[in-house]
Amino acid sequence: MTGQTFKGSKSGQPFIYGLTNNQCVWSRAGVVKPIACINAFDCLGCAFDRKVQADFEARGRGDAAPAADPRPVRLRMLMNQRKCRHMLSGRVAYKLCGHGYDCVRCPYDQMLEDNGIRTPLGEPLCEQASGFNVARDYYYHHGHTWARVEYGGRVRVGMDDFALRLLGPQDRIELPKLGQAVAQDRPQAKIGRGGHTAQPLSPVDGKVVAVNAKLSARAETANRSPYGEGWFMVIQPSNLRRNLKNLFFGSESNAWMDDESQRLTSVLSETAGYRLAATGGEALSDIYGSVPNADWDRLVGEFLV
Repeated sequence: MTGQTFKGSKSGQPFIYGLTNNQCVWSRAGVVKPIACINAFDCLGCAFDRKVQADFEARGRGDAAPAADPRPVRLRMLMNQRKCRHMLSGRVAYKLCGHGYDCVRCPYDQMLEDNGIRTPLGEPLCEQASGFNVARDYYYHHGHTWARVEYGGRVRVGMDDFALRLLGPQDRIELPKLGQAVAQDRPQAKIGRGGHTAQPLSPVDGKVVAVNAKLSARAETANRSPYGEGWFMVIQPSNLRRNLKNLFFGSESNAWMDDESQRLTSVLSETAGYRLAATGGEALSDIYGSVPNADWDRLVGEFLV
């Protein structure tokens, strides 16, 4: 990447794809005042969740606490009501807790997490920016990978429409192994076409918890559905809020994509004497394969790193 600058997301809290409620489960339960969830409903990894639970346990042992603090009383009422945290968050319509809020050992919690990874993705709503599709409510890395924050804090990632149109259909896509660590701005996978390769960068830090097996057999799935079935992997992030601040989101994604399209036109004009033009409102589906004398290494070096 040369000469590229970006603002980063200013949303403050992670935007969780597919959920309209962003209120902390303890707020929905009436235990604390209304506050937004700061951890994408990853309650098991949330410091605030641990603090609320510790407060309740301390009062249960008779430890000193301000008499005016209503939280222990409200939390005890919640425990009696037994509303599952997935019900409080709005993920499911009705479910009672049968494990004393010990979510770590709850089979229902594990089932929801596993199903969330395996559930087939539908096609998101997209907007066009200079002939390229931009999926709404996705985060974008400057190296043209995307991140979709899902319930529980996990992040699904893939390559965006710009990158896949730029390099065209791939012969092979190599994904990391389960459990492998990835880091923001570092290679996360390898794609190949003929004798050429590229290594798209990870949009977030974390550990790989799922990969898209379809891509091993049919790499072209990524080109056909970059924001849906063509996802690359699911990551359990380790620095989610910090990472998201370095990504594009919302209207800034569209503005950035417009800038990238203009930059691509300049690069193609300089290296191949070709000016990119939209066809029927969309950019070419295989820019590298369609532009005579296009330089693979120059395109990768300009836009994917």
